[in-house]
Amino acid sequence: MKKGIILGAVLIVLGIGLYAYYDRYIRYEREAQELLTEGKFVYERGSREAINSAIDIFSKVIARYRGTPSEIEAYFYMAQSYEKLKLNDYAYLKYIYLLKSNRNIDPALKDEIKARIARIKTLRFRTDEGIHQLLDMLNRTDNKDFKSRIYTELGYTYLQMKEYQKSKQMFDIALAENGDNEEAILGKARAYKRLGSADLAYNLYEYFLKYYGNYSHYANDVQRSYIDQVYRSGFESYRRGNYYAALSYFKRIVNHYPEDGKAINSVYWIGECYFGLKKYSTAINYFNRVLENYSSRKDEDARINVGYAYFLLKKFDLAAREFQIYINTYPNGRHLETAKKWKSMSTQELLHRIQNKMIPDAEEEKIDNAKKKQPSDESKKPLDRESKTNNKGMAGADDHSNAEDLEYENVGEL
Repeated sequence: MKKGIILGAVLIVLGIGLYAYYDRYIRYEREAQELLTEGKFVYERGSREAINSAIDIFSKVIARYRGTPSEIEAYFYMAQSYEKLKLNDYAYLKYIYLLKSNRNIDPALKDEIKARIARIKTLRFRTDEGIHQLLDMLNRTDNKDFKSRIYTELGYTYLQMKEYQKSKQMFDIALAENGDNEEAILGKARAYKRLGSADLAYNLYEYFLKYYGNYSHYANDVQRSYIDQVYRSGFESYRRGNYYAALSYFKRIVNHYPEDGKAINSVYWIGECYFGLKKYSTAINYFNRVLENYSSRKDEDARINVGYAYFLLKKFDLAAREFQIYINTYPNGRHLETAKKWKSMSTQELLHRIQNKMIPDAEEEKIDNAKKKQPSDESKKPLDRESKTNNKGMAGADDHSNAEDLEYENVGEL
């Protein structure tokens, strides 16, 4: 009986001890990990609001679960969050605290912290010191992933110093060490852009979005920035009269992101490019696509441009019809007076041709169509679009103001 009581007491003590151990260590660390994981998910959303929310969560981990491995990770992610917010001084202090805390930090994490400290030093204009620290780390490791990381930091350092060719070389080496280094891919694209090779930069962004877009937390920002920058390149090329370059940029957006709002505008500007190239039938096809889509933003401009194009194709009946449709549809439209004027001109031309029997019969029309395949002197004459230029500054002016107001993400530093 006495032995049973003693055994029961021992078991009770053991049970209490196990429960205390579970409550203090296992459950304690599990709760910390759950909260830390929540913070990581919020951080990966990437927006400024999300990063600020993540900092609050990491602060709770640090305050509630001191002494756990999760506390160290929380400090590290909090420092990264400050970097994202461009608060590099705060990030630097967090990284330094971790290195000087004499905590049992994983060697790989310690190297990562040192690399980030070196990068921050370069951003704080202690460039030479930062570069030497990064190079010293290269000499002390054989880990390809970590070397890729260091070369990436060197790439961004030279980017900061505006040494774009060196920057690209560092990103190339980083990708040779680890071809899946997302930051190196984006950094190389940014270096291409600074070197004036916009097409190569956009090709690289497209490659990134194709192969990493489904899971990279950079994907949303890169996609938005890519669309905005390509659209701007197209618009600037159009304004310079470089229509073929503009076409290539606008078609990138239409082909890759046909549902995006910029794609709708791009279809319109493709029509304008073909108009500028005097390929009026093709221009009409694109303007009609604008009129058929769900957005009405560019409809006024597209409608009157269809009329202009038909007029220049000498299809005066169709031109008059389009200008009349514009007048009926937009009684207060900004091109109303222009539409009335050109409708009158179209009608007069049509009546003149009828009165002078200039309407071709079927046989003459075949001959005329054959002649259209050859460049005509008429097609080479400059278009007198004084009224169009004055009124249709419309689309160009509207889109230019929007383009200038865009805020573009710095994709190389996502």
